[in-house]
Amino acid sequence: MNLKEKIAQARWRTFRGRHFASFLFLALLIPVLSAKLAAAEDHPGADSALVIDVYSGAVSDATQEMSFHTEFERLQHGKEPTGAWLSKVIHIEHLLWDKDFDLNEQADANGQKVVVQGHVSREADGRFKIVFWELGRPPAYSGATEITLGPGERRVLRLPIITQPDGQGNLETIAVIWTPALTKDENGHSRFEVH
Repeated sequence: MNLKEKIAQARWRTFRGRHFASFLFLALLIPVLSAKLAAAEDHPGADSALVIDVYSGAVSDATQEMSFHTEFERLQHGKEPTGAWLSKVIHIEHLLWDKDFDLNEQADANGQKVVVQGHVSREADGRFKIVFWELGRPPAYSGATEITLGPGERRVLRLPIITQPDGQGNLETIAVIWTPALTKDENGHSRFEVH
């Protein structure tokens, strides 16, 4: 093999190596981008979304207990809580269409684990059945709990209180579960109505 052939072979290896790296990059990037684009597209048949917000905080005296009841009423009327001690620890949004799906989210609040685990399915009448395996602070609220919601419906659940050791107060947890209706914006993209 002469010098010209060796140089040509080395160029081919370099060219092939560079293009292989580009090809590998694109091969790894395309599935990620296509999944994100598919998730961003409107889902045919999606008429509402499922939104689950879980709030949690420690109540240590009578003043905070009264404030907790005020915040609970605000949530029942579709408003956000104003007290800094009752924070949103989990937020889930999912478009509702004909496919079943599982819920599995958890967070830490006041040193305790807060969990939302369950399964969502569409009923024959168009409403959605949510079966929670765990909701709130395990094991205080473990077991099968079912809720059926139609588009635009809302439930506010006060979960069982957990007494903390060393006089740190009671841990309060509230789950807000609702199904806002979808609307189309000026570009034709689905958005859910937030009131």
